[in-house]
Amino acid sequence: MTIEVENRADTVQQLRETFHDMRQPVAIVMALAAAALTVEDLPATAQHRLKQIIEQAEWQSDMIHNCLTTQQQEEPYEIGKPRRDLADMVQVVGDVIEAERLTWPGDMKLAAPEGPVWCMVDPGLLRRVVSNVLDNAARAAGPTGTVCVEIQRCDDAIMLAVEDSGPGFGEIPSGAGLGLTAVTRNVIKHGGRIEYSGGARGGARVSLWFP
Repeated sequence: MTIEVENRADTVQQLRETFHDMRQPVAIVMALAAAALTVEDLPATAQHRLKQIIEQAEWQSDMIHNCLTTQQQEEPYEIGKPRRDLADMVQVVGDVIEAERLTWPGDMKLAAPEGPVWCMVDPGLLRRVVSNVLDNAARAAGPTGTVCVEIQRCDDAIMLAVEDSGPGFGEIPSGAGLGLTAVTRNVIKHGGRIEYSGGARGGARVSLWFP
């Protein structure tokens, strides 16, 4: 048992050192992209892509920061006692959809209220959860399929629903994301819940609620 604890402590320390070392190259990527934006007569398309690079690098920086500052054992979530920064669900989902469209040729639609929709989740973690769910849906739908994303205010919660036109659960190729088990764990840890069901388009429907 002592050896296992020591090995785990060594692994955690190695991960922390790795995340610490990753901060510098991520910061350099952001700085280089920002410098490129100052070039005169830069085409609008190039400006847009450079801004997306900066946004993605900032996302990576947020995740690294979270991994470095999160304690190994967290206290249980208490309703009414926010432990994370607020995140604008509409903005986070919109950013993830825009990034997903760069590599996926299918049709991804978003139905959301006007203006920001705030939820009590760390923005970096929310982006990871949304990215994983949308990536699963895109792989399920295939390059010619459809993914529909919906954001709703429901009493004291915010609902995010993702539905695809794929073959359903267990019928899609594996990916490199968090995995639905990790998504469920993170949603519950932040006082939310998650449901899986069949969608109206024949594929899967994943519904997440956040406080």
